[in-house]
Amino acid sequence: MTRPMLEANIKIISSLKAFLISVTSNQEYKDLFKMNKVNFTRSRKLPFETLALLIVKLCKKTLSVEIENFFSDLNSNLSCSVPSFCEQRMKLVPMFFYAWNKDFLNSFYQEYDSKVKRWHGLRVLGCDGSNISLINKPKLREYFGGQSNQNDFFVQAKTFYCYDVLNRMILFPQIGPYLKGEMNLAYDVINSGEIQEDMLLIFDRYYSNYKLIALLQWKETEIKYLIRARESIKFVQAFIESKKLSDVINIYPNSAAIGELKKTAL
Repeated sequence: MTRPMLEANIKIISSLKAFLISVTSNQEYKDLFKMNKVNFTRSRKLPFETLALLIVKLCKKTLSVEIENFFSDLNSNLSCSVPSFCEQRMKLVPMFFYAWNKDFLNSFYQEYDSKVKRWHGLRVLGCDGSNISLINKPKLREYFGGQSNQNDFFVQAKTFYCYDVLNRMILFPQIGPYLKGEMNLAYDVINSGEIQEDMLLIFDRYYSNYKLIALLQWKETEIKYLIRARESIKFVQAFIESKKLSDVINIYPNSAAIGELKKTAL
């Protein structure tokens, strides 16, 4: 690792640490990431910042072993039980990790700057979604829903995210109820205002619909995008038959697209 890269990494780590300190030292900020204002007010073995660090370690072994190893790495004589960890974890709002990850991404792109890989000056983002299986617990089943067959019910969620294919970074990760669908999660990302001018969004043909195009086009800040179109669409068929290499066409919404856009406007 070169010295500039090492210095950049140190600055990124410092930024992550500063974010955590700012959350834990500012009560109003901290309350945003707690399930209840009374959470994390008493002195515990797993205060807010320690709990966050333990969760981001991405446990690969049994939870009891990971907890023991974690406190050992801290050179602490303290520890906690698995039930205590689970109880504390339920007090932390998941959005904290979205915000912390966003701080990490901003630091990465800022500190690496000229080292960030681009295509014609653009960050290339592959945008897609998928299903994710969850543990079959009552609260998860109630919120996320899922699918069933003749023998059982499977709790599943829909996800959507953009992947910086050149720098291997995940941006705008979304998770929602199974019935909401990844398309609606994509709409949420486009409407979030987080997409920047130096990004090129690439979608597969599942996303070739009028509403998505309209939402991308209507933004005050230009969004650069590429969507693979379905061959079954009439204007695509006409273009293929024309044998042209490129063309400019007009696309008009049908009644279903107009109805969907009215929902967004509301």
